[in-house]
Amino acid sequence: MRGGTHDYCGFDPNQGQQPFGGQQYGQPHYNGAGQQYGQQQFGAPPQFDSAQQAGTQPFAQPDFGFTPSRPGELLPRLGARVIDGLIVGIPTAVVTIVISLVLGTFLGSALGAILTAAAAVGYFVFFETTRGQTVGKQVLGLRVEGPDGGLPTQQQSLTRNGFYVLAALGGFPFLGFLFGLVGFVAAIVIAVTINGSPTKQGKHDELAGGTRVVQG
Repeated sequence: MRGGTHDYCGFDPNQGQQPFGGQQYGQPHYNGAGQQYGQQQFGAPPQFDSAQQAGTQPFAQPDFGFTPSRPGELLPRLGARVIDGLIVGIPTAVVTIVISLVLGTFLGSALGAILTAAAAVGYFVFFETTRGQTVGKQVLGLRVEGPDGGLPTQQQSLTRNGFYVLAALGGFPFLGFLFGLVGFVAAIVIAVTINGSPTKQGKHDELAGGTRVVQG
């Protein structure tokens, strides 16, 4: 016994004890309410990490409910033009023959060419601006869109189909060969530009302000 304290072989009874208010190493940590750290407190709202929020998913991609339309290829578009050409051409050819028999070949050919040009342009403008597709395009699953994605306007449809006037005037007396040649060249230019365009827009679509033919 030294100075009123017991010393058993140098052992200090206060050694290794945790100071008041401290936490002994290896023991679970509790907050002031007796709740162990890292556990969910009873009655507390659920916890979410930074990548997950209640009712949402991280980095969700927006869904606008539509997919971009696929451009119409050259061959189906050519087939649609052939169908539409027959629909317009056969009746106007019959009318031209009748007029020629009544009024003579010269006058009948002139009136027939004008009638064919007006019928062709009117046919395409009417169906494209009201339905977005002619009969030929409907058969082959194509439609025409304006630059804004809606129906083309009358001016846009008239511009993109104006080359039909040149082709139809090929039946005009004397000047018909010249009109027909210019119309044929215009058709070749349109076909080449459609085939070379990533969006399959021809020169006539460009002149019309950006119209395009799409599938569907």
